[in-house]
Amino acid sequence: MKSHHVLSGAMAKKILGALFVLTVITVAAARLDLGPLNFPVAMAIATVKALLVVLFFMGMLHDSADNRVIFATSFIFVAIFMILTFSDLFTRGDYRVQGPFFSAVAGGPPKFEKPWIATNEITEHGGALFKVNCISCHGDSGQGNGPASSSLNPKPRNFTLADGWKNGRKPSQIFGTLGKGLNSMPAFGNIAAEDRWALAHYVSKFGPSIDLDTPADLTKAGIDPSKKDGGMGGGDEPLPIDFAIEIMSEGR
Repeated sequence: MKSHHVLSGAMAKKILGALFVLTVITVAAARLDLGPLNFPVAMAIATVKALLVVLFFMGMLHDSADNRVIFATSFIFVAIFMILTFSDLFTRGDYRVQGPFFSAVAGGPPKFEKPWIATNEITEHGGALFKVNCISCHGDSGQGNGPASSSLNPKPRNFTLADGWKNGRKPSQIFGTLGKGLNSMPAFGNIAAEDRWALAHYVSKFGPSIDLDTPADLTKAGIDPSKKDGGMGGGDEPLPIDFAIEIMSEGR
């Protein structure tokens, strides 16, 4: 049986100093935009810090070979879990993954040429999405009386009323609220942007009247009407995968 190893005070101070230096490097790296290298650099620094703790402070460097194999195997299982969990990044949402640096680009052809403009087709599409995503809270008639509304505080928005809309009731404002969420309503950033526009057009029809967007409203919502795709992107400009994940998780 291998004897117990006691880490010397001098070595402990060296490792502690190295961890402090790596922490400073971590903070400095977080302030830099390294593009597609942001994630690999952050993971490399974190890995070095973790290895120092495991090897010296946890004593794995002087542990038995069997224990080292068992410990290393646990990381393999974690890696398998993460790969299986995140593999849908190659197909999900508005993005697909391509390129040597795992960049995400807009995936698939758009369903509607200019989704910020209300048409019968896009509004009908919004109605279908509403039945899947919104009826449980807002109800079939949009009055905020869905079966799940009784457990929510504040209560879901009554779309038939013109007053009390915190972010406004224009389609572009509803589009923004869908992406960011509000109060008890979660963000729907995982839904494609054109689908959120479809929902916005459908929701706006519940009101006593429809507040139309101005060019300034569309600009604020990130739309450039002078471009065919409104500046929403058609896959020409790749996004770093970590930024794409952030967009989808925060519902921007």
